[in-house]
Amino acid sequence: MQKHKISAFALSFGLVVASFASVGGSVSAEGGPSPLSGLPGGEGKPVVMVKYGNSRPDRPHYNLNQSDLFYVEEVEWGLTRIAAMFNSKFPSVVGPTRSARISDLELLEQFDTPGLAYSGANDVLLKAIRKSQSISLSPSDRSSFYYRNLSKAAPHNQLLRLSTMMAKETKVGVVKDVGLTFNATPATGGTKTTSFQASWSSARVSGTWTGKTWIVSFDGSLHRDAVNKGFLTPKTVVMQYVERKETKFGDKFGGKTPLLKSVGAGRAIVLRNGQSFDGTWSRPTNTSGTTFLFAGAQIPFDVGQVMVVLVDGGAKKSPVTLK
Repeated sequence: MQKHKISAFALSFGLVVASFASVGGSVSAEGGPSPLSGLPGGEGKPVVMVKYGNSRPDRPHYNLNQSDLFYVEEVEWGLTRIAAMFNSKFPSVVGPTRSARISDLELLEQFDTPGLAYSGANDVLLKAIRKSQSISLSPSDRSSFYYRNLSKAAPHNQLLRLSTMMAKETKVGVVKDVGLTFNATPATGGTKTTSFQASWSSARVSGTWTGKTWIVSFDGSLHRDAVNKGFLTPKTVVMQYVERKETKFGDKFGGKTPLLKSVGAGRAIVLRNGQSFDGTWSRPTNTSGTTFLFAGAQIPFDVGQVMVVLVDGGAKKSPVTLK
């Protein structure tokens, strides 16, 4: 039996960590919580990153709201893409899948042999993926599980039968602890916040607190899932200020791909329960997890889906607005 983690932040506010199995707070290896969301059923299961497009033609997304954690990351021309981590459940269909970026590989170095599902990449990045510890799950590697939604135009229409693929997958490794803690009891001590927005030159993501969850919009449009029209409702949102570096990578039109450094340290704003907690994040090495602190203690996330927005920590004006 593995004990569920209780953070110093939770203790300082008199919070009790939610238990999924017993009053004693222990969970079985079979039904333990995901280290990415705190949701039951993720412990001991594989972890897969799925690359979603996030320009207007890519939306609506398929089953993004079923991921445990997802990152919003800047790519070329001030647009964004989504790197969604699936662990506690693998939906029947995900996508549309788009190409990988160099920032994905740094995020995945927190895990041992994670899966990476993506539509492709340029030759230089493909070589980097092959050399990484990630298991490539592109159409070149798992062609029988990908198909096109013919009602939309390429490249915005490639979908993946994720659950079928993972039922047969043998190379992808088990999820590991990446430093996060979870607590379903409402946190206190933050600043009342009912909405947020992060902006880039050609994209924005925003959200509103409903009283139970955050409800997300992309480029001013409320997100509804392609499968069941459900909203995208993370329980915890993180604005993670990272170093943004120019790279040798880019697209065929001359756009330059930024590297968003998830290794290091910086400012982090954690939003949960209608409050914002302005603190810090730290990930000392490529293989270590990320710790989020507020008032000198680790802050637990709410149990449920997590959204992490990687924003430029070196921008002259903060790309984040809270109200």
